[in-house]
Amino acid sequence: MESTANREKLVGAARALFAERGYAAVSVDEIAARAGLTKGAVYYQFKDKRDLFRAACQAVIDEIVGRVTRGTMDHVEHSVDEIVTGSGILFDAYEGREARQLLLIDGPAVLGMSAWIAMQSRLRIELGEHALHHVADAGLIEREMVPALAHLLSGAFRQGVLQIAASDDPAATSAAVRAAYRRLALGLLARTGD
Repeated sequence: MESTANREKLVGAARALFAERGYAAVSVDEIAARAGLTKGAVYYQFKDKRDLFRAACQAVIDEIVGRVTRGTMDHVEHSVDEIVTGSGILFDAYEGREARQLLLIDGPAVLGMSAWIAMQSRLRIELGEHALHHVADAGLIEREMVPALAHLLSGAFRQGVLQIAASDDPAATSAAVRAAYRRLALGLLARTGD
């Protein structure tokens, strides 16, 4: 019980510090102090600073999954609306300070591209594929297309949020990326008549 509580304290402290200053500017000593624990407690719970960073990123993703699920389930029709509404909530989350810093700025560099993409596969599977299965249930797409469409939409989303994070004008870039993503999603999911 205490071990779990200490782990949560460390992850919470790491999230806050990494979001404030970025991975490279934060030490394990600072994280331990912010959590009210010792440096030894960090290494009891985590292999190293990178392992703690991975846990902090996972906690952010867990919150995002919860936010999208709460924002779509029972609030929108299980169809293309679910994807459009869900993507809007995802963009909002990724444009927040914490997700932007941990998941977009530091994540690829600290974790490596393959691990970073793999970590976010939960969003594609639990959110994207889930919503696309509803679209398939409505007869708008073939069920066998769900995995490929989920990968395409996930990749487009990832490129969009990276573009927003790197922009000199994030508000304008966000508006353009969101409009383009919506058009792409609706186009991919439109009935082609074949």
